[in-house]
Amino acid sequence: MPDERYEIDPFVQDAPRIANRWRADRALRQAVQRILPPDVFEKAAGELDHAAERCATEMPPLAARAEANPPRHTPYDAWGRRIDQIEIDPAWTELVRLLQGLGAVAIPYEETYGPYGRVVQAALYQMVQAVTATALCPLGMSDGAAACLRQHDAELAARYVPLLTKRVGGWTSGQWMTEKEGGSDLSRSGTVATPLGDGTWALRGTKWFTSATTADIAVALARPEGAEPGSRGLSLFALELRGPDGGWNGLRVRRLKDKYGTRGLPTAELDLDGAVAVPVGGIGGGIAKIASVLHVARMASAQAGPGATGHLLQLARDYARRRVVRGGPLSDSPLHLGWLAELAAEHEAMVQMALRSAQLVGRQESGPGDTPDATLLARVVVPLAKMVTAREAVRACSELLESFGGAGYLEDTGIPQVLRDVQVQSIWEGTTNVLALDVVRALGAPGVAAAFRDDVEARLAAHPHPRTEAAVRIVQDAAREVAAREPDPATARELAWSMARTYQAALLAAQAGWALTTLGDERTAVALEIFTARPLTIPVAHEKSRLLGLE
Repeated sequence: MPDERYEIDPFVQDAPRIANRWRADRALRQAVQRILPPDVFEKAAGELDHAAERCATEMPPLAARAEANPPRHTPYDAWGRRIDQIEIDPAWTELVRLLQGLGAVAIPYEETYGPYGRVVQAALYQMVQAVTATALCPLGMSDGAAACLRQHDAELAARYVPLLTKRVGGWTSGQWMTEKEGGSDLSRSGTVATPLGDGTWALRGTKWFTSATTADIAVALARPEGAEPGSRGLSLFALELRGPDGGWNGLRVRRLKDKYGTRGLPTAELDLDGAVAVPVGGIGGGIAKIASVLHVARMASAQAGPGATGHLLQLARDYARRRVVRGGPLSDSPLHLGWLAELAAEHEAMVQMALRSAQLVGRQESGPGDTPDATLLARVVVPLAKMVTAREAVRACSELLESFGGAGYLEDTGIPQVLRDVQVQSIWEGTTNVLALDVVRALGAPGVAAAFRDDVEARLAAHPHPRTEAAVRIVQDAAREVAAREPDPATARELAWSMARTYQAALLAAQAGWALTTLGDERTAVALEIFTARPLTIPVAHEKSRLLGLE
């Protein structure tokens, strides 16, 4: 019998609740409002509000099921026949279907929003990022493949783009580049393509990291027989994963990857043993063609950092109102709110940078941008956006886990998964160093450095307001310092980081001035003040490596 002298404490902490992100996230909503013309914003707001409601209700339970039941690979059947069956939880497949229906791929290919489709798509990406068990990944790759085919091969585009961009019953695509020999060094790719005499080619090799094993098609780099070594000898091919009989098209699954995060996503190591494929836009130019895939994929990846951070920030704000500490809600603590304010400022800087990258990609695809140098500007802004949002989000999400105390460390709350999943963004589609080197190479092209410098000045002058004048002077000083640095590969990381933070501050200044003038809202001005209180540029560190024993 229970001892009546002791009463079990009946208290249960009220858990944080997911809100409609479009309504709760003023940073995202107001940034989209500033970028879009009023009539376009009115149309987009309804679609994004609908998507946000489904993010808050339908998607989290599906994502939890998908995470609890990760993909399984069965290489052989009971009789020893090679089948390479990959079992995916139906919840994950349903998430892919829901995202397609919301236009995750379709939006920029439809006429509804014109050149602003990429911005609307980016806002959707940010809202769904943390509640879909990485089901967005194959759709981002499908988008990249569709953009690539439209740019480089009209015949293949006519065949596949309508399928990849369908909202109902759409196909998905993978992109297969990474091999164990080279990783990001694509010049060492070992997959070989042999002509079959009918316009098709047979691919043989190993793709070490493929994140779309359930896709319908894929684009893959391979070296045609007899082609020169290095990156110049590579070509881009398109292939369907299944043959006419429904079996694998010359593919063998070595294993599914056991990953730190993105556990619901079926990532595999594949052998290509005679996979039948067709060249994209003819033989040659593989690196240039795959770059168009990467450009879109990096823009999509840039939305993940603010997406994850914004999700946890909304939960942290809600939790602070529910958690009682020392006789009152945590939301009454100036210390706690000041800490959240710093993270909110970082989040808003991520939002601005990510949406700007989407805006520029949309301008590239639709015609002249908001500056004559939009295409040149995108060459540095897209990799900078992907680089800086990925790194900032890891730190911000780690701190936001702390805001939940011990509950933030418990897997069954779903909170640690957000941090694990966002960690991949600093590796996926280019590590920080790879992206920094891409930026340095881009700065060496005629007009790129000037386009970036001019756009920083244009952002600072776009919406002047007395409240932002002090911060604008800080950004101007940082911009002059960045402009004076040489684009040296040895210091690429420091240069790229300084460029990114300076550009984020310039975008915040534009948003703050607009919000003060248009809405009478000082929230972004406060975020700008917090953001510029820390140095925007960082000193060169590589010269110290020898002294630290790192060489």
